[in-house]
Amino acid sequence: MYKLLITILIAVVLPACQSNRAIVKDIDAIHKQERNGIKLYQQGHYARAYEELGELATWGYKDAQYYLAFMFLKGQHLEQSTLIGMGWLGVASESGIKEWVELYNALYAKATPTMRTKIDAVVADYKHKFGMKAQFVSCRKTQTPPSMKIAIKCTKEDKISKVYPLDLNESQLNL
Repeated sequence: MYKLLITILIAVVLPACQSNRAIVKDIDAIHKQERNGIKLYQQGHYARAYEELGELATWGYKDAQYYLAFMFLKGQHLEQSTLIGMGWLGVASESGIKEWVELYNALYAKATPTMRTKIDAVVADYKHKFGMKAQFVSCRKTQTPPSMKIAIKCTKEDKISKVYPLDLNESQLNL
């Protein structure tokens, strides 16, 4: 009887304890992937940059979100979309990087009232899915020698967060 109870317990409880397809990556590997994606973007290799940055953007990494915003805004490898691009730029601006916030505000100011309403909805949805709080990401500003340029370095906490797919065209948006 005891062996039967143990067998049932193992058969029922162990599968429930298994991972729900959690993705585990070393933080140094993530930062390397992000740097590589940015380098590829700057070199004009947009398809390869998207492969590197798309996943990280959904995990809440701000540099990846910023570059993904431009890929959508300019239609670089992806279908051009002002709404999706502004969504990514809006969520990337959570970082507080002055230039990013100013760019978002300048582009937003040029939008029509109808477009602003749609942008607000996309940004709110993206913050809910891909924002710092939603993805358990904390970011800090650093200065890198020799230029002393301000950079942002984000770290994902060791918590499980929901993985959402990327919206690749406007028909997939929650409007």
